[in-house]
Amino acid sequence: MRKFSIAWYQANPEYVKAQNEIYDKKYPSHWHSKGSKDYWRTKYAAHKLRAEKLRRTAAWADEAKMQEIFKNCPPDQTISHEIPLQAVGVSGLHHELNLGYLSLSENCSRNNKFVPRYFKRDYREISLF
Repeated sequence: MRKFSIAWYQANPEYVKAQNEIYDKKYPSHWHSKGSKDYWRTKYAAHKLRAEKLRRTAAWADEAKMQEIFKNCPPDQTISHEIPLQAVGVSGLHHELNLGYLSLSENCSRNNKFVPRYFKRDYREISLF
């Protein structure tokens, strides 16, 4: 099997497209094929998440601050909503005060729950009203 560099792939897009079409015909049900149910399930989940985030974005949220938070995320951390957007007992907003940095393991262990000890923030200081 030949190993190609990214530069080779960028220089030969016709060959790559032809090989992908051959693969799509040979394996029609692989995950990124539009005919597979997994493709549409993944697309549906992504659209649902995007729509929910838009629906939960506060009208008074500062988009520039949120973009700065996303841009300044440390490489070993992930961005998490301190109060989850969708949870059983509590539901938060997509707002710059609700965003924080967590390690991937901490973020996954929270499992869509509000766990204040991870963020080490005094919530009495935050007042929107």
